Formats: sequence, C-alpha cells, structure tokens
Amino acid sequence: MFPSIHAFMNKLKIYQDSKELPFWNYKRIIQTGDFLYMIKSYEAGDEIEADKQKLEEKFNDVVQDYVVSINAKSEEISDYGKYAAATNEINKLLLIVDILSGKQKANSIRESLGMEIDNSDIKELLSLVKVEKSDDLEIQKQKLLSKVEKNNIDILQIKSKLEKKESNSEELDIDEQFISVCLGLEMHVDENKITLYQYGIMVKTLIKKIESLNKAQRHGG
Repeated sequence: MFPSIHAFMNKLKIYQDSKELPFWNYKRIIQTGDFLYMIKSYEAGDEIEADKQKLEEKFNDVVQDYVVSINAKSEEISDYGKYAAATNEINKLLLIVDILSGKQKANSIRESLGMEIDNSDIKELLSLVKVEKSDDLEIQKQKLLSKVEKNNIDILQIKSKLEKKESNSEELDIDEQFISVCLGLEMHVDENKITLYQYGIMVKTLIKKIESLNKAQRHGG
C-alpha cells in the first residue's frame, strides 16, 4: 500500500517563512507558478509527489507576511530604485564637474609657467559615468551638466508619481524590481544568497534612503 500524499508532505522539508525562503525561489514561483520551489533542494524537473495546493497556501502565507513587513507596492519599489539611482548619478556627475574645474585651473597655471598639460587621468575619471567624451574640458563639463539636467527631470517625474501615490494594479516584472532596488542601493547582490525577508530589508532600506534624500532637499531649499 502506497503512502498518502499527506505522508509525503510530512517528509518534505518546506520553507516555513520569508526568513527561510530564498529570494530566487520566490522569483521562480512568481515567474513559473511552480509551487514545488517551496520545497527545499527542489530543482526544475524533479519528480516529487506533493500536495501543490498546500504548497500554494504556504507560499501565500509567506508572501502576505512579507508584503505586510515592507508595506510597499511593487511599482513604488521600482520608482524608489530609479529615484535613488538618478540621485546617485547626479552626485557623481557633479563631483566630476568640480574635479574638471580644478583641473582647468591647474592647467592654466601650468600653461603660464610654460609647463606641459597632462589630462591623462581624466579618461579614467570619466569611465565612472556613461557620458559622451570630449578632449576639451569645458565641452566635457557641459556634457556632464546636460546629463545632470536629464536626471533632474527624471527625478521630478518620479517624485510626482510617488507623491500622488496612485493605485496601480499592474504587476512589475520581478527581475526589473530586483535590479531597481540594487541600483538604488548601489549594491551587487546574488539573488541566490539572500532570503525573501532580506530582500524586504533591502527595500525598506532603499525607501528610508529616498525619504532621507527628500528631507535633505526640502531643508536645503
């Protein structure tokens, strides 16, 4: 006589909460609808006899707890990430502009002393950002400032969306959401090595970062 499905379920090791469930498994369940990823060590194609309805119920419990813990919609998470990424980019661009200005002054002094001008270090500096390159430092500064302006426009649009807090039923692609959070925090994270709970902590950290940036901008005028 074969064991019942419930007997199989009792023997299976199932992820119990968001602190156990790897983010990658969560993502695969969202993308494939295969709730067998709730079973520890499960890989696609494995033949496992299990009560998929109970696995789905367990998954829903885990996700509900996770959603409550971060208190943020998917679209909001993406917007927070884009906002932080644009702000980080602006800070880098403006820092490079300041460095180029200092380089121009140094070059002017070297010229007045009949010394050779050396801009060899500028190429490495510009590799930190995606921008059209120019040998003319003044033109290069203008190209950088144009990117700053573009990012400022993006930030204003994102802030407007966040402030309205309009409900949007569209589900954001989970990969896009994950990338947005990593960009916003300027972190490289292996999705196989973090849990769903840890991802939620990343999201909350990103939201706090944006709130802090907003507060600093308001007080700074």
